[in-house]
Amino acid sequence: MVKSKKLYYTIYDKIRSGKKPITISKELNISKQNVNYYISRLDKEGIIEKTNVTGFFKVLKTGLKEKDFESKKILSLGTGLKPITNLHAFQINFPILEGKVEDSDWNIKERLKNWIPKYKGLTNLGGLTIKNNNNKSITVFAHSRNLKDLSEVHNLAFKIRAFVADYFKKKHNVLLDVFNCQTKNLNLATQDKEAEEMISKGERFELDLNKIAEKIFKKDKLKGKAWIDGSPFKFSVETSDLEWKRNYLRMPFMTRDIMQATHYIAKNYASHVKIVEQTSNILEKLNRRLSTRKRKVKLLDDDQTTLGDFL
Repeated sequence: MVKSKKLYYTIYDKIRSGKKPITISKELNISKQNVNYYISRLDKEGIIEKTNVTGFFKVLKTGLKEKDFESKKILSLGTGLKPITNLHAFQINFPILEGKVEDSDWNIKERLKNWIPKYKGLTNLGGLTIKNNNNKSITVFAHSRNLKDLSEVHNLAFKIRAFVADYFKKKHNVLLDVFNCQTKNLNLATQDKEAEEMISKGERFELDLNKIAEKIFKKDKLKGKAWIDGSPFKFSVETSDLEWKRNYLRMPFMTRDIMQATHYIAKNYASHVKIVEQTSNILEKLNRRLSTRKRKVKLLDDDQTTLGDFL
């Protein structure tokens, strides 16, 4: 147990210094799988998180010491740092190029004026529901799920595209247009427990982001918006835009970084002012020297004297 707690801190400290898991594995002479176990635990609790650079992690909770890892539950270190983000209402539309879907055993949920859409439930990829849109297109609804990382949205989308293309080709002999599929709906909801009393039941506040939401597929034209309501969490901060959600999740740490930078500037204000004054004086002297040299060169040109005679 003691060794385990020290290893948590050691791995945390090496990540803080910018090292990759594979490097940590070599330096500590332990398996990469073992390192990944500790890293996944630290990541799950919001102490570290993946970066956009493959293989690298960054520390979210800075300043931890070895003694901080001596508590019985390492989980307590990250409590409240990483709120739950839920993916729901994720909807992708695929045009049908060739073939007809045999949907005689599919479920009817509503009857529209000109056609009757039918639905098929699948357990693949965490649960999918497929709707046949009058054999012109099919729509795939991914079942609700909590996300560990926002990159899971892109991963899931491309897995769905590959799966449904193969499923309809083998099961129905139907060819889907996977190159022109589109995200039709995307709700990313983040739980904010501290703000639960700020919204009454049934209230909803919406913000138009005045942009197209970050694209998952090339043809996406989903409108970017953000809103607050009471579902699926008591206080949910939701959006259709992955970029906005990333900024929202980074906001507490961005605020922390700004505060740290402000503290540093305030602490070193006197030395900064002195350096600025010294730099300003040097620039003034350099400017005067250059101005004098320009006047000398001009006189030299006017008098047509030699440089040796002038000096």
